[in-house]
Amino acid sequence: MDSSLPERNLSLWRIATEPDVDLRKVAIHASTVPDVAAAIVRYANSAYVGAAFPVGTVLGAVVRVGSRTVGALALAAASRGLMGGWGTAENWEDALVVGRAARLTGRLAGVTRDESEELFVAGLFSGIGTMQLSQRDSGYLPWRRRLISQGHFSEEIVYREEMVYGVDHAAMSGRLLTQWGFPTNVAAAVAAHHRPSEAKVEKSLAAAMAITGRESEVGGCIDSDFEFSLSTLNLEEHASFIRTEATLFAEAAVAAVLGDSTEAEKADVG
Repeated sequence: MDSSLPERNLSLWRIATEPDVDLRKVAIHASTVPDVAAAIVRYANSAYVGAAFPVGTVLGAVVRVGSRTVGALALAAASRGLMGGWGTAENWEDALVVGRAARLTGRLAGVTRDESEELFVAGLFSGIGTMQLSQRDSGYLPWRRRLISQGHFSEEIVYREEMVYGVDHAAMSGRLLTQWGFPTNVAAAVAAHHRPSEAKVEKSLAAAMAITGRESEVGGCIDSDFEFSLSTLNLEEHASFIRTEATLFAEAAVAAVLGDSTEAEKADVG
């Protein structure tokens, strides 16, 4: 598996999440990444966004959904390519659910907008180390599934990974984020996401990253971690909202990136 992210997508994410961002600049840059530009327009015209009328330009779509969503879609498209040839499409969608859930949890916990975007990145790529280990050892995934089916908790699985492979999937995910140039605190939160008490980052960031998502067949997170994270932040009452909204966002993002319609390809920059 290629363990690199397209630089154009990373560059668009950085521009889209800058303070006082210029939306026209974002639209122009997005237009240099055709698959992302098309995804932005599709997403802006989706039922999830629910706008009264369609937009036909990249700039119009950027104005409608906001620069931070543009950044999220750029990484969503990049992560699809990264996960291509491994697992199933469901794994990619699960990663988007985790990213969105982490972002929502952070916002409800009172973190800044910048921190919430970092949480999206952290959640989206939190399971990438699992894929790396599966590439290293074809027996890894059956072994992991067996541990999960036997009721082992996340921290125990991470400990066993470290004993067997010399590194656990969370630490490997953190290393990759560092390699890709993401902020140090994001990589640290990912590396310790099954051991939030050990994370050398701001407490709410670590707690929100305590794997806020659902268990997929091969990676990601388990519901007990999600519930523990919310209880730590006194957000248990928001569990249903977070799950539902994160799932709807992931479905909309997947449809936008995959291209359920051909109209977006005709869009101009605007």
